[in-house]
Amino acid sequence: MRGCLFVLVLAAAVLGTAAWFGSPIVASSLISGALQNAGYRAASSTVTATSSPPLKLVIGRADQVEIAGTDVAFRTFHAASADLVLTDVDVFNRSAGHISGRIAGAEMTTTAGDPTGADIAIDGAAGAADAAIVVDAATVSRLVKATLLQKFGYAVTTAQLVAPDILRIAAPGVTVEGRLLVDSSGAIAFSTSLGSSPILSLDPSFPLQLRSVRIEAGNLRIDAVLDANALLSG
Repeated sequence: MRGCLFVLVLAAAVLGTAAWFGSPIVASSLISGALQNAGYRAASSTVTATSSPPLKLVIGRADQVEIAGTDVAFRTFHAASADLVLTDVDVFNRSAGHISGRIAGAEMTTTAGDPTGADIAIDGAAGAADAAIVVDAATVSRLVKATLLQKFGYAVTTAQLVAPDILRIAAPGVTVEGRLLVDSSGAIAFSTSLGSSPILSLDPSFPLQLRSVRIEAGNLRIDAVLDANALLSG
């Protein structure tokens, strides 16, 4: 009887130890699978789940999940890299409490169909996290010139950003100013008294809603809201 009891206790200890050390691997695999089912792909990617105690991971709860990837895609959205940290993660319900991190080289598209890269800084409640997209002034100038040439046949010589939200464009013999804003379609548009013209948009498959735009430190800053739970649930 004592021998049987010892074997049972030893087996329980072995199983408990395996669960203790193996649960982070299992949880990381489950989260990776959830991301892939939602449409996430990457050339290289690591997903690390941690919790205290680790046995919480057995029931699908993680204190923190770190996602790092290069050449990443979410459905038809692409970016050079992503480094994100989610906290209070419920693996089985595919939800999180908070998200922070950075997406670098996120593809935005001009009206002319040309892709360009932008960096996105993210921080906030996972269901509606603040996201700041920064596009440098030189890139904005290039995009505006290409868009106006393709759409209207205007050869613009300069495109200047002026705080708080003004775009000043100059062509031979004429200078025009207008506001940069987020239009009803969710694109960044150039608006004048003669009308509004979209110039830059984000792939709609990525759950990021553009809210407002302004000029900050000479560059274009776009404030948006990210639904990170949609990244997990698909």
